[in-house]
Amino acid sequence: MFTLSAKGTYGLTALIELGLNRNKGSVQIRDIAHRHGIPQHYLEQILVVLKKAGFVESFRGAQGGYALAQDPDSISVLEVLSRLEGRLEVVAESRREGALGFFWDEIERSLQKALDRSLGDLMREKSSRDRQVDYVI
Repeated sequence: MFTLSAKGTYGLTALIELGLNRNKGSVQIRDIAHRHGIPQHYLEQILVVLKKAGFVESFRGAQGGYALAQDPDSISVLEVLSRLEGRLEVVAESRREGALGFFWDEIERSLQKALDRSLGDLMREKSSRDRQVDYVI
């Protein structure tokens, strides 16, 4: 079954963090790592991949760090995950032949549709959910 690795999850988390702080300047890796419980060294490796892909830019110096290199609405979640995870597929293409091939194709189309969102969409949804007050009696 389709599973996102820590790399994909951490990468999207870092991009959301950078997006939510984009008006405040760059964000340091250690701050993102600490806030989200991500191993700092692993996050550094992930951000290098995201930088090479053009999603983030880095700044040197005491106030340096990372920032989004593009508007969040122009960053595709599917593209980010594909860069970090490789080709996303529910079942290996070699196993799609046979009686259930149509079913695996349908699930994969549904998954791609679900991932066909922008980073901006995720940021807005996260902000909306964070604003909701949960009253429990």
